[in-house]
Amino acid sequence: MNKAIVLLIILSLACTFTHAVIGDSSVLSLTLVNQDPDPASAGGEVEVRIGIENSGGQPADNVVIELAPEYPFTLVPGQNATQVISRIDSYQEDEDMKIIKYKLKIDQSASKGTYELKVKQLLNGATITKTFLVDLKSKESVEVIHIDKTTLIPGQESDLMFIINNVGNAPLSDLSFRWENTDNAVLPVGSDNTRYIKNLDVGDSVEIQYSVIADTNMDPGLYKLNLYLNYDDPINGTPKQISTIAGVYIGGKTDFEVSFSDTSGTETSFSIANVGSNPAYSVTVSVPDQKGVRVTGSKSSIIGNLNNGDYTVASFELGGTIQTLNLQIAYTDTMGIRQTVMKDVELNNMNTSAFGSRTATSPTATESFNRTRTTQSNNSYIWGIAGIVIFIVAIVGYKYYKTRPIKKKT
Repeated sequence: MNKAIVLLIILSLACTFTHAVIGDSSVLSLTLVNQDPDPASAGGEVEVRIGIENSGGQPADNVVIELAPEYPFTLVPGQNATQVISRIDSYQEDEDMKIIKYKLKIDQSASKGTYELKVKQLLNGATITKTFLVDLKSKESVEVIHIDKTTLIPGQESDLMFIINNVGNAPLSDLSFRWENTDNAVLPVGSDNTRYIKNLDVGDSVEIQYSVIADTNMDPGLYKLNLYLNYDDPINGTPKQISTIAGVYIGGKTDFEVSFSDTSGTETSFSIANVGSNPAYSVTVSVPDQKGVRVTGSKSSIIGNLNNGDYTVASFELGGTIQTLNLQIAYTDTMGIRQTVMKDVELNNMNTSAFGSRTATSPTATESFNRTRTTQSNNSYIWGIAGIVIFIVAIVGYKYYKTRPIKKKT
């Protein structure tokens, strides 16, 4: 008999036997349908979908599928490693296959590569282990953290600092950082708004500092900075960009200048000037308790709002013996925060025994000048009268001399 015919008969008998065996049993197979995402990222999560097919002629009941994760995979909390399929019908294949899902956490230290994921199938006391391959990529991630000043004083040069952290597990190269705000409320001083970083290793950070000035014409409030970080993807070298925002507040506190203004009777007045860059709201000036100061009337004077550059006067009925007076100024800043500042006012020009009167024993320079001028005027007046009297006497005497009788000599 021809060998080819014999071989064909053997194969036919084998197929018939196999078909008979398969037809009388269940034949299960496991496949990795897909992973999401693909590739997965270190430090992230991945969902794997495993398909179970039955190519046998008998259904399979109570099929147990058990996941046996190893590094870098761990089950997400709440997931069960063991799943039971109550029934898989005969010849349940292809698009009719049973699909089960597992969610896995990936260790953040895992490097780029392909990792094994083992799945066990238990049926009728028999265990079959199948190994699947899951692809991972390196995690590139950077954080831009805005620190340092979050409040800028208008017109005042300030330092504005940003920190960039590489929180991924892949080094980054050729980074560029810039920021901008559309209304130009904040602008860099002495340089542009872009900085360059050659390399940033895993876990490293870099500080980027700018000198900036907030526009004095801007209304107090919160302004948005748009932040942009560009770098090359460590996997394929393609450019990538991260964009985020940070907020800075323009406004805040202010400052005051206080000086002695005037005194009338027992009332003493002080000039209060807002010399800062921001307006002050609900301003109140008070005389706190202090040694040597006596307040007869109210200890507080309500001023109201005081714009930057403006001034007003606060008056108090004071008495006592003191050279320097302590005044307290309370106000609400542009952020709505109540602030308090203390100011010392020199009272050297006032009588320290009674704030309401001048010292009588020591004339001022003006008073001395007035007294001297008055004395000189009085002296000039007296000499003028004397001159007129002498002139009149001289006239009368001359007339008398001319008209008197002349005696003849005998």
